[in-house]
Amino acid sequence: MAKAIRQKTGCRGRITVKYKILIVDDEKMIRMGIKNAMPWERMDISEVYTAASAKEAAAVIEEHQPEIMITDISMTEMSGLELVGEIRKRDEGMRIIVLTGYDRFEYAREALQLRVHDFLLKPIDEKELKRSIEKQVGELEAIRRRREESQTVSRTKGVRQQMELERFMRLLISAKPEAKENLPAFLEEFHFDGERDMRTGLLIPQVHGEEDSESRNFRMQTIRQICLGMVDGLKRGITFTDEKGRIVIAFFCDKEKKEEELSRQLVEILNDELEAKPRIIWGSVKGGIENLSISYNDAVFALEHEREAFEKLYTMDLNRKREDIFQEVFREFRMAMTGSIGEREKMFHIFDRFGMAVDSYNLSSGYTRSCCFELASAVYFAWFTDTGSSAEEHLSALMKSLAGAEREKALKVTEMFLDRLFAGEEGEVHELVGKVKRRVHENLAEDLTVASLAGEFYVTPNYLSRLFKRVTGEGCNEYIVRKRIEKARSLLETTTLKAGEIAMMVGYHDMNYFSLAFKKHTGMSPIKYREQAQGR
Repeated sequence: MAKAIRQKTGCRGRITVKYKILIVDDEKMIRMGIKNAMPWERMDISEVYTAASAKEAAAVIEEHQPEIMITDISMTEMSGLELVGEIRKRDEGMRIIVLTGYDRFEYAREALQLRVHDFLLKPIDEKELKRSIEKQVGELEAIRRRREESQTVSRTKGVRQQMELERFMRLLISAKPEAKENLPAFLEEFHFDGERDMRTGLLIPQVHGEEDSESRNFRMQTIRQICLGMVDGLKRGITFTDEKGRIVIAFFCDKEKKEEELSRQLVEILNDELEAKPRIIWGSVKGGIENLSISYNDAVFALEHEREAFEKLYTMDLNRKREDIFQEVFREFRMAMTGSIGEREKMFHIFDRFGMAVDSYNLSSGYTRSCCFELASAVYFAWFTDTGSSAEEHLSALMKSLAGAEREKALKVTEMFLDRLFAGEEGEVHELVGKVKRRVHENLAEDLTVASLAGEFYVTPNYLSRLFKRVTGEGCNEYIVRKRIEKARSLLETTTLKAGEIAMMVGYHDMNYFSLAFKKHTGMSPIKYREQAQGR
């Protein structure tokens, strides 16, 4: 159901919700008569729309999403009940009042089957219609309050569980006896597989020399929230902080070592969102969560003593054989291009540099063709993985075009392949970003993360992060935070709600993180901002 419009609160801080209504009747006198007769503001209705036909009504619903509709039964093209039937396929929550000039039982029966909320006979009694509309508003209010109460209880429970989970994980990596005693209860409560292989990673952010303690704390909290969305939200591991405040991720492992790919994606998103690429210091893989302390101690030892035996994310293995110098260069180009899906200009710039390298190394035509096809295939696979779109026919056409091609032609046809692959993407990109923005704007109280939004729109988190930043100039997570702070500012200015309540309403479960984010964007605490805004 569409989101209702929230207005300023009353004297006790209660938020007044305003709703939207649509009047559908092919007789102008009737629909305008209803529109002009009702005291809409006193009935908590802010916007009144009219439509002369079912077709017009569908367009109004699509654009404005009213919560209440009054419709006549007898209309040309499509009857009112047919319109209701179409609406019910998409919207179960709209409150519908049906008007008819015919006192026929079959109409009433069909209306009930379509879950119509009231059935009034013409000529319409103004008081009766007013009572019916007020009843629908009252039902919407009751539904809204139940939903908000349910969300508050759910979020409060979730915060308490998360705190308990992190406390236990700190006991576990410290090998405290209490952790061993309570492990069965912990596994049962959080539904973890205690026998599964796990591996810890210490996430070490890039140092910002100019940062003050508040900015550094806010950045660490933001990193932690992104990790929770990417790792815990996808059930790929557990994020928590150790006794020194460092972010620890206990990854669930499998034979394909997917935790390493996930960590690469995580680092890329953190780099996109915060412009500061961290590194992950790995511990060893251990069977069973009860042995996680060993993996953690390995990672800490590697960090503190800089042991080369443990891998560091994005560190090249300098001992690899360099049998083919250009193959090393080619791998770098391939990695750079597949990592730039969603950044069209950057990708084509890298391909231009690849062409220059081909000329510089004076590669043979055959070797160039092989490299071009391998590069195009890698880009296509990365694009397909990120977007779910298919263009196999383009890849087949490229293979035929490359057959027997000289070096220059091979580069040219590969560039044309890439151009075709991404040609139709721009419109879809802007549409996707628009949908994500609307989702954020209408659901600030929910647990919104780059990962959860990407999942809703069937793309990968990295792809969404890069696209969003390219189109809007700011990171997706940054946009979520900015919109939450804007909403919090409005509520602080116009209500007497407590700061903690406002934090929950804009999606912050942690009051400390909310205060840090608010101060980061406004330069003052929520309480100070309210005092200044309300002239106290």
